[in-house]
Amino acid sequence: MITFVSWVLRRVVAEAERLHRDPAAVRRELEVLEEQLVSGVIDEEEFDRREDALLDRMEPVRQQPGGGAA
Repeated sequence: MITFVSWVLRRVVAEAERLHRDPAAVRRELEVLEEQLVSGVIDEEEFDRREDALLDRMEPVRQQPGGGAA
């Protein structure tokens, strides 16, 4: 039983990591971030900080073969 629970937890973590780095999800978050900047909810400094963090999430995907690295 413990082995099964461990396997399930590993699968859940792997899926969460995949979704966290999903380029489509990151793009959606970047769009929301830009809307917050344009509407004045956040300033340029906050935008830059959060944008860098979002782009960093995609970095491992870009470094993989076929991951979009140019």
